[in-house]
Amino acid sequence: MEARVSHPLVARLASGDAEERARACREAADDPAATLLAPALARALGDPSRAVARAASDALVAIERRAGGTLEAVRAALHGPAPAARVGAAFTLARLEPPAPRLLPALVEALSSRDGDARWAAARILVEMGRLHAEVLPVLVGLARTGADAVVRRMAAYALRSLAPDRPEAARVLLEATRDADVHVRRAAFTALAALLDPPPEVAARLVEALAADPDPASRRLAALALGELARTAPGAVPPRAAREALARARDADDADLRRAAERSLAKLPC
Repeated sequence: MEARVSHPLVARLASGDAEERARACREAADDPAATLLAPALARALGDPSRAVARAASDALVAIERRAGGTLEAVRAALHGPAPAARVGAAFTLARLEPPAPRLLPALVEALSSRDGDARWAAARILVEMGRLHAEVLPVLVGLARTGADAVVRRMAAYALRSLAPDRPEAARVLLEATRDADVHVRRAAFTALAALLDPPPEVAARLVEALAADPDPASRRLAALALGELARTAPGAVPPRAAREALARARDADDADLRRAAERSLAKLPC
């Protein structure tokens, strides 16, 4: 189909000027021959300019909703050789239909993106997909445990916080992640532990330990806040005496932010 397309917008989509490429994407959405432009727009999903890639996605979504005929091109990009286009195709398909497991490889790839917006978008879609497809949870657990890239482990921890706060396998891997060598992974894990709905006893013990001994000040503050939050939402899982003693010690710390966190959490503990 694409070989027969001779359209001015095709040339403009290949322009050396990113602003011109973005304008071409926007105009393509309303073009009478819009469906024929789908392959060129699908390639633009991998454009190095975020504005162009977003405009291409917007155009494909608009065309599909109005006239159809774009899904074949987007699905081809999902399995194509260009990593950025694969990710863009996954994001686009997730806007058009409930996210399916075939998007998993591209979304996992996006978790390691240097673009923070892309990482968070991928995590949100994985959570949405995980609510529909059971196979997503073990993938996220595996990534949080053994992801080669620390940013992937961190994003997996955040995704587990939203997807599986009631699942023991999520609690276990988040506990492990609080000992990760990467400080940002540890912070994500402490944040996620605070959202658990039925935390095992090991969680409170680990939070008390981290509050006293984690070398990262932010991790200690997050542990303090998590203790207070779990004392409010799952009081049976937080031994009041141990938590109170640990928070009382933290209230006397030199770190003003830690003192404030401890005060907030002490106020949530049962009298």
